[in-house]
Amino acid sequence: MKNLQLLSAILALITLGQVVNSARILAFLPIVIRSHFLVFAPYLNELSSRGHDIVVVTCFPDLIRDQKVTKIIDLSKDVKIYTEVFSIDERPISSLAKAIEFLGFYGLVVKDTADLLRAPGVKKLVEDVGKDNKFDVVITELFFTDMFLPFTHNVPHIALSSAVPLPWHNARFANPDNPSYIPHGFGNAPSHMNFWQRLENTIFLIFYKFSYTLLVNPMTQRHADGVFGKHFDLAQMTVNTSLFLTNTHVSLNGVQPLVPAVVEVGGIHITPTKPLSLELQSFIDGAEHGVIYFCMGSMLKATTIPDDKRDALVKVFSRLPQRVLWKWENDTMPGKSDNVKIVKWMPQRDILEHPNVKLFISHGGLLGTTEAVHCGVPIIGIPFYGDQAGNIEAVASHGAGLRLDYNDINEHNLYDKITQILNNPQYAENAKELSKRFRDRPQSPLETAVYWTEYVIRHKGAPHLRSAAVDLTWYQYLLLDVIAFLLLLAVTVSLLFYYTLKFLIKRLFAKSAPTNKTANKKVKKS
Repeated sequence: MKNLQLLSAILALITLGQVVNSARILAFLPIVIRSHFLVFAPYLNELSSRGHDIVVVTCFPDLIRDQKVTKIIDLSKDVKIYTEVFSIDERPISSLAKAIEFLGFYGLVVKDTADLLRAPGVKKLVEDVGKDNKFDVVITELFFTDMFLPFTHNVPHIALSSAVPLPWHNARFANPDNPSYIPHGFGNAPSHMNFWQRLENTIFLIFYKFSYTLLVNPMTQRHADGVFGKHFDLAQMTVNTSLFLTNTHVSLNGVQPLVPAVVEVGGIHITPTKPLSLELQSFIDGAEHGVIYFCMGSMLKATTIPDDKRDALVKVFSRLPQRVLWKWENDTMPGKSDNVKIVKWMPQRDILEHPNVKLFISHGGLLGTTEAVHCGVPIIGIPFYGDQAGNIEAVASHGAGLRLDYNDINEHNLYDKITQILNNPQYAENAKELSKRFRDRPQSPLETAVYWTEYVIRHKGAPHLRSAAVDLTWYQYLLLDVIAFLLLLAVTVSLLFYYTLKFLIKRLFAKSAPTNKTANKKVKKS
């Protein structure tokens, strides 16, 4: 017993030795999309519970657990929050269509961000940029714009990503993103690509990188200069980021080489389950053949599904022995069968954990996808925008789901996909195996994120994690200068060898050949 107490005391001392003193942290995360902030809220709450002094700039203060400890700058009344949901209609999701959409989205994001930084709630923070540092570390989201970077002036910076790294993210850490085997963030390609997929992946990776560099960066710099009243070189500040926490994991998203400053924390938002309501618990428990959970996320309005698509869904669900939980924003649904229960909002995480849930039909958002993977539930994904197609392809590549494009939804295709998964136990087995790999880590995603955050604080920004490659120009990184030198050297040596050999051969033949006089004498004698 004494030995056990001694061991516990030693472990406690070791743990305490790893905890940093209360750090002053600015979490500048005025994300206007609730699902993004849902990823980061547990992380901020955990940092607060560990005694750190945190100031959080947010549009969703209700997600901060201890508001007495954490100081909140609430921007929900100062900016437009994307609380409205989108109508579901026929949208092309080809790579070209998404690229064109992305170009149109550039200017809107940059302008909205500039307006956000002019909000009264952050005026004091903007005015204090460049003065004596009040924070030990600044946390921001790495997404579509770098306009927040002046807050990281002379302060260690930690970047968060609610999704997979986007095409312009890796370069700032010198993290490899070889398109021959790494799908870019907006792509549809699996990790094992054929020639045409590699060609498309390469073309659009280059497109996104160049369009971001040539269009977004200059716009962002101009707006930042106007907002902060002085010039901060944002391009230089991007490469001074100490740590990048990305919402991915190798078990789901595939193998990608990562520099030490890039850390995977996929599933960081997944919290312990809570009891279901008696109504939901009874509905799921009483399903003899299991339950299908159908939810298109918080940004897509299910009631806007066109009549023909809705009718196909209703008819297919009526043919199934399973019960169906359907997120539906109205109180009624035309043609709904008795095995379907419509609910305006449901606790998705808790539902997916129930062992009676056999299938998740989703739009492929990363949060719902990782929750289903964590719980070992197969997925049928119907992607609409952003990274959704890539998320579904990642699950499908492990044999744990199928993709169904929205434009292909009809009674035949839908019934075929659903029965294919429900009648083939291999999908459920693959989903369970993927779940085991996703969960099997030395630390939970939240513990990993907190550890590396405190590591950066302990080591004053941890500059030793920074790759020397970030200081190279693009042609130096690709060794084009070295290749050019070696080619020049090879050509020089070859030419030198050629002309030397030519000269020697000429001299050799010149000595052995008879002179004109000698030749004439021989002719006369003859």
